[in-house]
Amino acid sequence: MYSKILVASDGSGPSIRAARTAALIAKATSAEVTVLTVASIPEQYKGDLSDDLEEGYIDEWRKALEATVKEVKAQGVEAGARLVREGRAAPAILKELESGGYDLLAVGRTGSGSPASKTMGSISDSLASEATCSILIAR
Repeated sequence: MYSKILVASDGSGPSIRAARTAALIAKATSAEVTVLTVASIPEQYKGDLSDDLEEGYIDEWRKALEATVKEVKAQGVEAGARLVREGRAAPAILKELESGGYDLLAVGRTGSGSPASKTMGSISDSLASEATCSILIAR
């Protein structure tokens, strides 16, 4: 059914739950899993951070990526990892989807920047509208 699954994660609870679900699907279908984290720096901070502070910020994104890969592996599934340091999250994820030939995208309903009361975060909403493959949105 699925052969390549992309998990987009920011380390939030919903994105970790999406990763776990994607891992279970991958296990059942022998699909390949890649976890992608977009290490974007908010616009208001661009140009104002020292190199050390920027690297510290990127390190936090790297930890989120590693935590998500660990969750996938805990389900008995190997996972590739990609940290993208360019652009905004939704366009970077869509670009990876297109270039990687994925047939399922797994994301959290809301991310680390969204209040839990929102129905869907802006990134997952954008992905649901624009993804050209099936999409799993976890609570």
